[in-house]
Parts: sequence; C-alpha cells; structure tokens
Amino acid sequence: MLLNNAMTTEDIREEIKKNFLEVNKNNNKETSYQNLWDTMKAVLRGKFISWSAFIKRSKTQQINDLTLQLKKEKEEWTSTKNGRRQEIVKLRAEINKIETKETIQKIDKINSWFFEKINKIDKPLATLTKRR
Repeated sequence: MLLNNAMTTEDIREEIKKNFLEVNKNNNKETSYQNLWDTMKAVLRGKFISWSAFIKRSKTQQINDLTLQLKKEKEEWTSTKNGRRQEIVKLRAEINKIETKETIQKIDKINSWFFEKINKIDKPLATLTKRR
C-alpha cells in the first residue's frame, strides 16, 4: 500500500540517493557495506513508519471532515426542509467509499497472511504424509 503511493516512493528514492549513494562515494570504502545496509534499513523503517502514520492521519481527517459536513447538511436540511437530500446522499456515498476501500485492504491483508501461514503448515504435513 505504501509503495503504491507516488509521494512515498519519490521520498524514498530521494533518501536513498541523498544519504546512501553520496555517503558511499564520499567515504572511499571506509564504511563497510553491512554498516551502510543496516543504517539504510533503519532510516527506511523510520520513513515507512512516518509515511504510514501520515497516510492514516490524512484518511482519518478526511472521514472526520466528511462526517462533520454531513452533520451540517443534515441540520440545514431539517431546519429549512429544502432539497439538501442530494448533498447528504453524496457525502454518505463518499464516506462509504472510503470505508469500503479500507475494509477491502484489511481483508486482502488477512487473506495474504492466511495463505502465507497455510503454505508453511502444508510443508510439515506433506513430509509427515510422505513418511507414512
């Protein structure tokens, strides 16, 4: 999910170019590749954590804004009895779309986890059945 985001991948590319490729050129082989790799993993892990927190906050903020706008539309609709129903339906549809997308992503994550675990369980079972 994070790597599908264009801003995230661009930031990671810049981080790799800026910090690690330039550091490797400037050190003239004084730094071992293992130290460089471990440092890059730690920095990228921090970047991934910060990007995922940012994306989660922005999604939550978007849902909160839409919910607040929906409440305002409902209040105006009940007080004026005008044709605000279309606006309310559009806002509900947008909120449902966002929540459905998140639910599908969670289901896909659970399915992938399940199939990873099944494959690991199948190997010992296959060896046991072959022995018998």
